[in-house]
Amino acid sequence: MIFLSAAAPIGLLTGFLAWSAAGGASASLDRLAPISAQLMALRPLASATLRQTPRGEGLLAMPIFALTVGPGAVREPAIRVDGLSVSRRRAAALVSIDGAAAQWMSVGESQDGVTLRAVSASKAVFDTELGDKELGLGEQSASSAPAASASDSVEVSPTIVDRIPPGFRSPPPPASAKEQP
Repeated sequence: MIFLSAAAPIGLLTGFLAWSAAGGASASLDRLAPISAQLMALRPLASATLRQTPRGEGLLAMPIFALTVGPGAVREPAIRVDGLSVSRRRAAALVSIDGAAAQWMSVGESQDGVTLRAVSASKAVFDTELGDKELGLGEQSASSAPAASASDSVEVSPTIVDRIPPGFRSPPPPASAKEQP
């Protein structure tokens, strides 16, 4: 019983002596000095950027989602895959963007807002402002028309009339409903 009550203080004392012999607090501070210097070098850049923009302007300047309709809408480019090349050294796709002449794009290369992300033997994956597009050889993404303006009107033809279909029977009233005379 005596040994158990003395074990914790002896262990703490032994650990403290070993820590002190290894250099104590100064040893850990010496290892952190280069990292602290790098962090201090980064701090002025981040704080200067925050000071230059008025409060809240950064949140309103960049939308989280791209607009697809209305004023300021993002137009998605029409992409057509005319060829694919996969070798040990290079993966590329022969791509036509918005009907322009087809050009070879390597993986990671960007052109007219379209980035080639991946190429396989039968398909290519592109990153656009509206998300990823996966197209096979010879396929074309849906060509996008210019964004519709507020002055454009859409006519709806009244071909569908709201009426009860023939043979429809409404459900019976609930048992708790009162009968009307």
